[in-house]
Amino acid sequence: MKVCIVGYSQDTSGRDALALARTIAGRGDITLVVCFVTPETWGPNSLGVDVDYGRFLEEHATEVLNEARTQVGDLPNVRFERVAAPSTSEGLTQVAERERADLIVLGCGSGSSVGRLLLGSVTDEILHSSSRPVAVAPHGYTAAKALTRITAGFSGSDAARGTVLHALGLAGTLGVPLRMASFAVRERMAFASRVGPEAQQAMFERQTARAQTALDGVRSQISVTGYPVESAIGVGQSWDEALAAVTWQEGDLLLLGSSRLGALQRVFLGSNAAKIVRASPVPVIIVPRQG
Repeated sequence: MKVCIVGYSQDTSGRDALALARTIAGRGDITLVVCFVTPETWGPNSLGVDVDYGRFLEEHATEVLNEARTQVGDLPNVRFERVAAPSTSEGLTQVAERERADLIVLGCGSGSSVGRLLLGSVTDEILHSSSRPVAVAPHGYTAAKALTRITAGFSGSDAARGTVLHALGLAGTLGVPLRMASFAVRERMAFASRVGPEAQQAMFERQTARAQTALDGVRSQISVTGYPVESAIGVGQSWDEALAAVTWQEGDLLLLGSSRLGALQRVFLGSNAAKIVRASPVPVIIVPRQG
């Protein structure tokens, strides 16, 4: 990982994004490009009112980026940039493509409660259009001293194996351990009264056993590399409970793969992935589907 694009703004989402970027950058030689996106103007030959508006935007951007400089502190390899674009999502995507960034770092929606991930409009737009991995920080996220572990969400599918390999490469680059995790929810079944609780429990146990077998198989394949890797299964009556059933530590990141329903090489969240994101107690990286 060489470049992270950070979407900064004068609200909690901007501060959360920068705090997550600092956590990630603390693990290696990573350049951060902190971007503040402002609306486009018509230029110096347009009406005077637009010139005045352009001057206001420039001064406002300088003020906002100075706040970002204060938050960054003495972190090395950081650039600050005002980006003029039709929208925030377009501006950040353009910079990410220009810089060939490895990651776009964002905060979550302003309506999120502390410690939760609610995707706002900008984050949602970028997730549907970006060809780059996207990291999202929970509301009120406080920068950890350093990244400590990457947990790859694993569904057992062939596409999920590609996600694990991506996570392995990222963990190796950043020098942190890798953990694979599957999550299972005991959702109420249709016609549950006809099936009976014992049959429901048996079906759920078979589902959990298949998940464990799939995890063990991938872990065995990775073990030949000698890289440290763990596995875990989180089970609960809801996605919140399933995520909470897995132990998390300061500096953790959860990595998820894009849905098979999304366009190739674009980030697109399927229904389960979106639920996991909302329930995650740690920052999440969503990587595009490669094939």
